[in-house]
Amino acid sequence: MRIGKPKHFYKVTVVLLILTSFFTMKTLIAKDTLVEPIEKEVDLEAFELESNIFEIDITFSDIKLEANKQQAIEVKDKQYTTSGSIATDSDRFIDSGSLTDASQNDLWFFTVDSNRTIIFQLDSDNSDYFVELYRVDWSNGTATPMGLKGQSGETVAHSSLPEGDWALVVNSKGEVGQPYTIRMNATNPQGATGIVSASTSLQYLVLSYGNGDVYANGSYVFNELEANDHLDWERNFVFEWDGNYNRRLHKVSSVKIKSISAPVSYQASYASSNNAILIYLDRETLFTHFEAYFRSGPPTQYENSFVDTIGKVTPRRLDADDLTNWGDHILVYDLDTNQTIDFFSVLNYYYASGAEAIPTINYLN
Repeated sequence: MRIGKPKHFYKVTVVLLILTSFFTMKTLIAKDTLVEPIEKEVDLEAFELESNIFEIDITFSDIKLEANKQQAIEVKDKQYTTSGSIATDSDRFIDSGSLTDASQNDLWFFTVDSNRTIIFQLDSDNSDYFVELYRVDWSNGTATPMGLKGQSGETVAHSSLPEGDWALVVNSKGEVGQPYTIRMNATNPQGATGIVSASTSLQYLVLSYGNGDVYANGSYVFNELEANDHLDWERNFVFEWDGNYNRRLHKVSSVKIKSISAPVSYQASYASSNNAILIYLDRETLFTHFEAYFRSGPPTQYENSFVDTIGKVTPRRLDADDLTNWGDHILVYDLDTNQTIDFFSVLNYYYASGAEAIPTINYLN
């Protein structure tokens, strides 16, 4: 389903343009003399989306990961089938288990092939349960605690997990027998300083870094302090026949970022992704809308316009009016291809006019 803000319902009139004058391509368009608006009711609530950020109130642990060899435990084989030892083969997972008198600790093995940031949680009604990070050495068959641990209900984060083989070990200080859920995400590079957003399962995690970088599950998204030309988006439609053509161009560039969402799946007529992020645009982002048609005649005809759907002349920078009165303006960034795939906004003619349906957006968990 589409996720929208729980606001009151209202409609506004969006200006869609019919060109009425003949002029050359170099002519500067002025909306009050060159276009005649027609009225169409558009539900602006459809263009207002909650970012659905699940906030985690934690700080990154600054402890140095050091092996406590006196408390090392034996691990006999990398391939485990018992309920007490689980090989995940993944740098993120969510699973469940239960400690018993026969199996009083569970080992959840995983491997990272580069230095990472790790965040993990243990949830259980048993307050005696705790989880601890172990370094695994398969060559000598040992797993050694590293001093990073958390109680049930606590979220643990560390920004410097070296590459290699690891295990999260679930144990109890007292009673056993109750179930638990364990969550872990170590997909992002080392050095993270903050959590931008996360899914409740921790399987989707967006982190920020001291140099301004933002990563989502290991994919670089943007830098908060620099230009982000890789986020630019353009959609250029040209329909040609018998020497005639219709053209419509949308372009977003010089991207200024207000906020980003947790990862989503995105399905629209024009673009789709099962692993995307929504980038909410801020003031000063550059937007261009251009339309033109040419008829070879006779008589020869050519008309064009740089006026957007709400009657403003482009190219122009988004301003306070755009953000306050015209919903959200969102770039959809595919985390698998590292490309901007769509622009969801009332400024997008295809969505404002109803030529294409409002996209379906589901937040990933």
